[in-house]
Amino acid sequence: MDCKRKKICSTFVLLFVCWVSAVLLGGCGGNDVQNETLAGGASEQQRQLAPQDILAHIRKSADIVTTEVTVRKIALYDTSKSERFSWKNPSTWKYGERKCIIPIEVHIKYGYDLAELDIDDIKLTDDSTAVVILLPKPKIIDASYNTYIDEGSVVSISTGLRSEIGHALEEEIRRKGYEAVLKEDLTGVIGDDVKRNAQILFDSIIRSLGFKSATVITHENVK
Repeated sequence: MDCKRKKICSTFVLLFVCWVSAVLLGGCGGNDVQNETLAGGASEQQRQLAPQDILAHIRKSADIVTTEVTVRKIALYDTSKSERFSWKNPSTWKYGERKCIIPIEVHIKYGYDLAELDIDDIKLTDDSTAVVILLPKPKIIDASYNTYIDEGSVVSISTGLRSEIGHALEEEIRRKGYEAVLKEDLTGVIGDDVKRNAQILFDSIIRSLGFKSATVITHENVK
């Protein structure tokens, strides 16, 4: 009788161990399936992003600034343009002349106008894991110059009966100096910073959408 009871108990323990094992194995298998589904879901979401979706996401900003430079210049006003003129030698000053020099500080922001992007500028790689963006040429997004005039830095003379150079004329001199700076080719100053910073910025944007990377190309580099 004791032997039969021990045999029944052993059989019950064995069945219980087998049942626990089956539950544990089944649970692990379920997690594997769930993980595969989640991974597959993320990949599916990435594959569903078409170029127009990427373009819409990029265009959430009207423009993107990638580089900012400060240019310091001397704005010159001269009614005679005399080659013999010397600020320190009054004998070179002619009757009725007006001259003025004013230092100006111009702040320029370079970047890309995203309104110029269209659907043909967004390409997906063959495996849809990365994005190629064809950007327009970089341009000035915003610019300004210092509004405060340090009168101690302004040098001016008026000879003869000419009136002294006042605040209104000083402002006009500064404005013309500012406009002259904007017309200059500052490629040598900014170098490749605009494009290099654009690559970093757009790569971050594209990665946030689930892609591996972004390659930025500008229209001026397309042959």
